[in-house]
Amino acid sequence: MIIDTDFFSSFLKINKLKLILKSLNITHLIIPSTVYEELKDSLFFNENNHLFTYDKNNLNGETYVLIKKVNLDNLSKYFNLEKIKKLGDGEKGCFLLTKETKDKILIDDKQARRIAKEENLKVMSITSFLLDCKKRNILSLEEIKQIINELKEKDYYEFSEEVNKELLK
Repeated sequence: MIIDTDFFSSFLKINKLKLILKSLNITHLIIPSTVYEELKDSLFFNENNHLFTYDKNNLNGETYVLIKKVNLDNLSKYFNLEKIKKLGDGEKGCFLLTKETKDKILIDDKQARRIAKEENLKVMSITSFLLDCKKRNILSLEEIKQIINELKEKDYYEFSEEVNKELLK
């Protein structure tokens, strides 16, 4: 599972990255080196740098984010560069990695998701991830409420009224 900067940082801030592992039944997350570059500039990076490795052999319970090097010069093999020029390097790196691995991207930016779908890439937003967790009884209604509140409080992330209703029904 490939994860973009926005999704990653939101779930890191609320201490729910391992929920992604549990719900998707995976042992680690994958980020392109471009996402790593964006994350390492964040305020919370230093206290969480133990999560990351470039070496698959170093993955364990505490180090569960594998960084894969990407070369954005390869984008033109797969994409119309004009179409993706407004995307950030993290998103472009996720797109490139996904094209090469056929994996799914956890990405929350609306424009990036739209372009990804047009390019036949599999994507999942925070909303669709939480709805999936709810549907499969991985999260209770109380846990979803807690996540909604924590995202708002710690990441200034708010769901629309319509999405809130859907998550909380």
